[in-house]
Amino acid sequence: MKSILQQQLVRKGTNSVKWDGLERWFHLSEDVLPLWVADIDIRTAPSISEALASTAAQGEFGYTLFAREAQEAVRSWYDRRHDLNVDPKHIMFSSGVVPALTHIVEALTEVGDGVVIQSPVYPPFHELVVGSKRQVFDAPLTEKNGRYEMDFFALEEAMKQASLFLLCSPHNPVGRVWTKAELTKVVELANQYDVIVVADEIHADLTFPSHKHTAIGSLDPRVITVSAPSKAFNIAGLFASYIICTVDDWRKQIIKVQNKHHVLPTPFANTAIIAAYTDRRAERWLDQLREELEQQMNEMIDSIETNLPMLHTTRPEASYLLWIDFSELPMTAEERKSWLHGDVRVFLSPGGPFGPHGEMFERMNIGTRRELLDEAIARLHVQMKRKAFV
Repeated sequence: MKSILQQQLVRKGTNSVKWDGLERWFHLSEDVLPLWVADIDIRTAPSISEALASTAAQGEFGYTLFAREAQEAVRSWYDRRHDLNVDPKHIMFSSGVVPALTHIVEALTEVGDGVVIQSPVYPPFHELVVGSKRQVFDAPLTEKNGRYEMDFFALEEAMKQASLFLLCSPHNPVGRVWTKAELTKVVELANQYDVIVVADEIHADLTFPSHKHTAIGSLDPRVITVSAPSKAFNIAGLFASYIICTVDDWRKQIIKVQNKHHVLPTPFANTAIIAAYTDRRAERWLDQLREELEQQMNEMIDSIETNLPMLHTTRPEASYLLWIDFSELPMTAEERKSWLHGDVRVFLSPGGPFGPHGEMFERMNIGTRRELLDEAIARLHVQMKRKAFV
């Protein structure tokens, strides 16, 4: 079977944020390996490309409604893949997960209200709360024996002071797939303190075959779910996301905010959601990709443990993001950044923006050809040896 992940794909020169952004934004030369932005260096499922080409051939690109067929596709997907029964009328379009979270916070909380996050977490969680003039209440995750867990004491204390909780499930950057028991406890605390739970499940469909994602909406129908086929099918540039909200009043408030921001899908967003979630060829493609990602993730962790013993990782359970601890290297975060870019010639996502405890971490995207990852490890090994770090 032909590999999805190891295909040859040239993205440089295509206005790729991940590849071309290094020169445009950071003035770095082309020999720097980009292992940062959370997309994969692969073509999407062929069936999705075929569907998009068919839509393009129609030549009609006017203002577009969220297609009922797209709502039905989301309903069918969650029923088949996540054991969650969703009413299509409860599914709203969004132009992205971050805009969706921002609009929900604006719609369902007031200026000055508390919003709970769990650092280290995807930086926009913190940014959108602060930008909306709400208060951040952080309930940091705890790391035990190389595995991150929720601190339920800290979470309860934060919920006592908040009105909404932004849950990352599966978690970016640490890769945890929360268990049903953990999510049940989250729901119990939220109900106890009357906190609205908003779950970002965009990485759910990249849960590794050895693990199982639990849709938190299956534990409490009042949970608001935000997701997209973006990560799973590598179509983030199509801005095809959605919100699942069962509470009529909340949905009306969210739509009111969306209307203020002129949120509408493109014809291609509708097509992408329908093709990703209804074409069984795309579904088989995704299952192969999940297997390849888990294998490559395990091999990369083994390589780091063997060749870079001063670096430490947790073992993700989903997606293609690896959270790496650089704390044994005698460098500040700024010194490490200069060293990675100037000497190692590798660009990772610095950990600082993920939260106050992320300063000594870097996030690596392993969603690319193995030869590029091997080159990154080799460069790190050479430069660490040169500095007598290994």
